[in-house]
Amino acid sequence: MRRTGVNEGPGCLTVPALIIVVPIRLLWELLALIGRAVGRYVLRPIGWLVYQVLLRPLGWLIRVLIVIPLRWVGTAILAPLGRAIYRYLLRPIGRGLAWCLAIALVPFAYAAHWIGRAMVALWRAVRPVLAAVGRGIAYVWRLAGIVLFHILVRPVRWVWRTFVRPVLRALAWAWRVTVLTPARWVRVNVLKPAGAAVRSAFRALGLDTRRP
Repeated sequence: MRRTGVNEGPGCLTVPALIIVVPIRLLWELLALIGRAVGRYVLRPIGWLVYQVLLRPLGWLIRVLIVIPLRWVGTAILAPLGRAIYRYLLRPIGRGLAWCLAIALVPFAYAAHWIGRAMVALWRAVRPVLAAVGRGIAYVWRLAGIVLFHILVRPVRWVWRTFVRPVLRALAWAWRVTVLTPARWVRVNVLKPAGAAVRSAFRALGLDTRRP
């Protein structure tokens, strides 16, 4: 009896599920079948009829009434008209403008030519003068350097070597002999012993304040 009760539980859940799901599934399949039938036997014929009765004649009318006339106008009228305008109007105007521009620029070109020739001739005439002036300046510069060397540099160097450097050496020797050497002797032989004696006396008297 317990095994029978356990086996009957899923059956109680399965029957309501089948009662709910099966009709929904059948309704869905029926709707899908109706949709396919409507698409095949209603919408597709209607679309074909609209294309054949409305769109195709409309396209033909547009092609016959608009496209073909426009193509004919472009081929038979606009293209020859454009070629004629270019050949008999634009090209002569362009050539005339080119001739006018050339005629207007001829004086400037002629003037530029003669100005260039004048500048070349002037440069050829001035170049030797400029070269001579440059050589003269270089010669004067070298001569000034030589004169300054012999007038200023050599005397100053001679005075330095002959008088100033020996005098400075003599003064340095005299300073070392008369000041540095005696001062070093006094510091070593007098000041250091005196300082040591004074520090010894202070320590003996107990007056040395330095920390041990």
